[in-house]
Amino acid sequence: MRGCAWLLAHVAWLALTLATFAEESAQHTVHLEIHDEVTGSDLAVSVTRKVTAGTTGLDLMEDVVNVKFRRYPGFGVFVTSLCGITAPRGTFWALSIDGKRAEKGIGDLRIQRPVRIRWDLARVDATGRTATDQTEGNQ
Repeated sequence: MRGCAWLLAHVAWLALTLATFAEESAQHTVHLEIHDEVTGSDLAVSVTRKVTAGTTGLDLMEDVVNVKFRRYPGFGVFVTSLCGITAPRGTFWALSIDGKRAEKGIGDLRIQRPVRIRWDLARVDATGRTATDQTEGNQ
């Protein structure tokens, strides 16, 4: 009876290990776009990469483009510069995931499926709203 329990425990461990390995080794396609229509740089980047499931968005960014950021304890990562373009006063790098304004930061994004990541240099007006917020009716 002990031998049977030992065998079942090892089979369960092996199945769990193989499932974990399969999940970690899965590859997902990521489309990364970066646009600056504010400073006149005409920056337009479009990159497609395959990454291992679980890769963070920030790891992807650091591997693919020149990115500078600040870490804020309890808040996360704030991107200050992409591809050598630093966000001027009154602007910021706005993140969208799959065509929607991101609800979490690039440092919190874990890639678990194919995804589209887009950065746009956005202006902030005197009320603190962005031009995108106003055009989307988020007034």
